[in-house]
Amino acid sequence: MLSYIKGEVVKKGIDYLVLENNNIGYHVNTSFSTLENVSEKEKITILTYMHIREDILALYGFLTSDEIELFKKLITVNGIGPRVGLSVLSTYNANTIKEIILKEDAARLSKVPGIGKKTASKIILELKDKVGTVEELKGSEIVISNEMSDVAEALTALGFSYIEVKKTLGNMELTGKSENEIIKEALKNMNRQG
Repeated sequence: MLSYIKGEVVKKGIDYLVLENNNIGYHVNTSFSTLENVSEKEKITILTYMHIREDILALYGFLTSDEIELFKKLITVNGIGPRVGLSVLSTYNANTIKEIILKEDAARLSKVPGIGKKTASKIILELKDKVGTVEELKGSEIVISNEMSDVAEALTALGFSYIEVKKTLGNMELTGKSENEIIKEALKNMNRQG
């Protein structure tokens, strides 16, 4: 399975992009928020999910671990396929979706194309305990700068959630410290919390 692809964006469509890596162009279905944050000719890393069925082989990808994790959770709900999961992530950003689920706002979720009230209620019921807490969402509003994205990537690769990482980095004094020092300090802080 493909976990991610690093490459150059050679084309942006309405709901997909084509990413070139080693002279191969990967057609990656993606959300509006990922498309808004990339431009053609830009080199990016896209986190991927491969959907395989008898008649379908499709690649879905997102810029953030928050988005791909939420996408994977959405498609575990019976009746929600990758296309509808993508529709949800194209209508609202990851944090808004989590907030909608936690606040059990079925009316707002049913505004997503392809989701009626019944399906919205089903998503809320099945994912309510899997998307974190309102407190975690507030902490995740901290934005990680580009310089810190490598640090955040290293920490999430060690198994910490993106929300935990953002919260921890947001509470640390980072000035004048090397990436390694920041990672060590963040690990200490997160292990204390855990």
